[in-house]
Amino acid sequence: MFAKRISHLSGLISIAAGWCFVASPSLAEEISITCLSFPKQAPTPIELLIGPGKTVPVTLQSHTLTEPVKVPRLQSWRFGKSGTNAAGEFAFKTYGQLKPGTARNQLLVFVLKGSTPAAGLNILSLDDNKKSFGPSQMLFVNLAREQVAGLVGGKQFQLNPGKHTIIKPQADRGNNLCFASLKYKRATKWRTFFSTNWPILPKARGLVFLYNDPRSQSVKMHSVVDSLVRVPVPEQ
Repeated sequence: MFAKRISHLSGLISIAAGWCFVASPSLAEEISITCLSFPKQAPTPIELLIGPGKTVPVTLQSHTLTEPVKVPRLQSWRFGKSGTNAAGEFAFKTYGQLKPGTARNQLLVFVLKGSTPAAGLNILSLDDNKKSFGPSQMLFVNLAREQVAGLVGGKQFQLNPGKHTIIKPQADRGNNLCFASLKYKRATKWRTFFSTNWPILPKARGLVFLYNDPRSQSVKMHSVVDSLVRVPVPEQ
């Protein structure tokens, strides 16, 4: 149901039916990817095809970003599910694909076209370098049909459907707080749907999805806070 709302993201997705390697997977440059999906749902496993009969497991989850996964840089990343055909041979069903970005660390935002990944995926790739998207910064993605606009920590922005922006708000409401107001345009009128004081996140970053509620059609928001303080995994 989100397919019509993010048509502007379609340019980010390769439409080629086929695919090939830049080099063999063993020789290709390794890229670190972290993933986040929308709309809200329970974690769902899918796979990234990295070679003939070879896949890497990937989790789609909306409550927090996944842990980084190392994958080879290919001409095209195809995400979906593996299985076997009637002859018992390896087969792969593609749910969505994109051309990798240039960064060594990439944040992939998956937007489901239906109730399950099998209905199709639109995928947005962002530079995940902490200088490009790091502490105190916020990503806004407009998945609504309407234009949205915001004033957050003194930073103004306006987004057409399918567009996104990253801002770094300033504390303008006291220590580590900023004023945040969001509105959308319906017909010729702007309507405010969110207004509050937001905390500045010196050791985290925020990801905000703006979308139409399926029932009321009003514009809603789903936000995720990604802590940049990583707890080391204990050695076994």
